[in-house]
Amino acid sequence: MNIWIFNHYAVGPNSSGGTRHYDLSKELVKKGHSVTIFASSFNHQMLREEHLLQSRSKYKESNYDGVKFIWIKTTPYKKNDHRRVSNMLSYSDKALKIAKRQSEQPDIVIGSLVHPFAAYTGYRVAKHFNSIFYFEERDLWPQTLIDLGKLSEKNPMIFVLGKMESFLFNKAKRTIVLFDKAVGYVESKGIAREKVLYLPNGFDTGRTANALSPASEVSSVFDQLSNQTVAIYTGAHGKANNLDVILNAAKTIRKKEIPVSFVLIGNGPEKERLMKRAFDENIQNVYFLDPVKKEMIPELLKRADVGLLPLSNSPVFKWGISPNKLFDYMGASLPVLLLCDLDGTPVELANGGKVIKNNFEEEMVAFFETTEKDDLIKLGANAREYVEENHAWEKLALKLEEKMTEDLHTKSM
Repeated sequence: MNIWIFNHYAVGPNSSGGTRHYDLSKELVKKGHSVTIFASSFNHQMLREEHLLQSRSKYKESNYDGVKFIWIKTTPYKKNDHRRVSNMLSYSDKALKIAKRQSEQPDIVIGSLVHPFAAYTGYRVAKHFNSIFYFEERDLWPQTLIDLGKLSEKNPMIFVLGKMESFLFNKAKRTIVLFDKAVGYVESKGIAREKVLYLPNGFDTGRTANALSPASEVSSVFDQLSNQTVAIYTGAHGKANNLDVILNAAKTIRKKEIPVSFVLIGNGPEKERLMKRAFDENIQNVYFLDPVKKEMIPELLKRADVGLLPLSNSPVFKWGISPNKLFDYMGASLPVLLLCDLDGTPVELANGGKVIKNNFEEEMVAFFETTEKDDLIKLGANAREYVEENHAWEKLALKLEEKMTEDLHTKSM
C-alpha cells in the first residue's frame, strides 16, 4: 500500500528531533509498503534551516532506508511568536499544493497533530485523492493547552481548536493516540472505541548497531566522569521540562560528596538561564552539552548509568505518557528516574527504575545514596526487556499494518 504522512516536525537520520515516523516507516517499508513523509526543511529542534539552505527551491526529495521525505521550505523562526505561526501556516499551505501535484496516489493518509493545521492538511489531501484518512493526535489539543495553563477554557482559540479536533475525529477512519489512557479521552468525545488505535512511541532495537561516535568535545566530558555515576537527560530545555529539580538535587548531592554527575544534552529557551544558575550557585556536577544527532545518542547513553525524565506536574499526564527519550533510555538498558504523578507508567510496569511522585529532590538524592551499581544494572536490564516486548518498532508497525489492511479491504468491498 502507499502511505503518506503529514508531520511538520518529522526528521530523518543524522538529525536532531523526534524520529517516530521515520522509525515506523522503515519497518513498513521492510514489509513492502511505500511511505512518503511530508515535513518542514526547517528543523524545529535546532531552530535552523537544515535541507534547503541557500536554495531557491520550494521543496526537495530525499530517501533514507527506502522512506521518501519531501522537505518543504517554510518560514524560519527563533521563538514562539507570530513567525512560528507563519511557519505552521506556510507548511500547511505548501504541503497541500505539493501533495496535489504528486503523480502517485496514496491509499492511506496520516495527518499528525504536531499542530492542528498539519493534521487538517492530511485530511484535505486524503479527501482530494479519495484516500483513507487517519488522524494522529499526538498531543490532546486543545486540552493540553488548558492543562498546561497556556490558555483558559474561555479563550476563543480553545473553542476554535476544539471544533477542529472534533471535525478531525469525525472525518478520520481511525484516530491514533500515543497514550494508553487517551483512548478514553477520544471516546469521551463521542468516538467509538474501535476507531481508536493506541500506538505509542517505540524503540529501534537495531539503533545501537548503527550508532555514530560523538564528537571529541562531547566524549571528553564523559571521559572526565569515568569514576562517577552519570545521570543523563536528553531533550528540550523548556519550562515544561522541569530541569530545575535536577539542579536542585545535583546541588545537594555535591554538598553530600556523593560521586554522581549530571549531563544535560539539548537546547531550548530555558538553557541559558539554567547554565547561569549552575554557575552562580557553583553547581559543578552538572554539565550542559549542545544537541547531537539522534544516531549519537545510543553511544552517549552507553556511557551513562541512569536516565532522567522530570516531567512537570500537570493534569495533562493523566492520559498517560510516551516520550521518545523514555524509550531511548530504557532501550539502552538505563534505569529511569521519572518524576510523574501517574500510575502504570512503563518504568513502573517494567520495574525499570523509580517513579517519584513528589519530593523529587529528596527522593533523587536518596536513590543515589542507597542504590548500588549492580542494582542499576538489574533495573536497566528490566527496562530493556520491557521495551523489546512492548515498544519495538517492528511490533508497532505490524499493529498499524493490520489495521490499514483491514480498512483497505473494507473500502474495496
